[in-house]
Amino acid sequence: MKSLDAAGGGPEDLAAAARDDAGSRQVTREIRHLAMRLAEGEPDFRELAAAHLGDLLIGACKTGRDTSSIVLPLAEALVRENDPLVQEEIAHFLGHLVEYGTVPQALVEPLQECLPRLSAEAAAYVADLLEAARWDV
Repeated sequence: MKSLDAAGGGPEDLAAAARDDAGSRQVTREIRHLAMRLAEGEPDFRELAAAHLGDLLIGACKTGRDTSSIVLPLAEALVRENDPLVQEEIAHFLGHLVEYGTVPQALVEPLQECLPRLSAEAAAYVADLLEAARWDV
């Protein structure tokens, strides 16, 4: 039987993998919690939840991690959101997808449908997203 060190997976590697797994589970719980906060409560709380999810989205984009678990709650919230400040916060962070070149095609239809009812500021971010998605095809 090979030792972990001989296989290239020493105790340090196992500890790092365990930390990564625990960190991943924590982030997943945090995303779920923030998505719930984004769906209910006062606009100030929804705006803060959008900002926190946005920070997680930027981090995921910068490190090349999958963003779908963050993008989906943000996009769903934007489709149903009526408060212009919350709309702008959500759209601002979704706009970072353009910067990192990762605009999912699944966002196009829902964003096109909600575009006419968005505040001017949010609509500008969404228009940029839709334009970038057009070029990603």
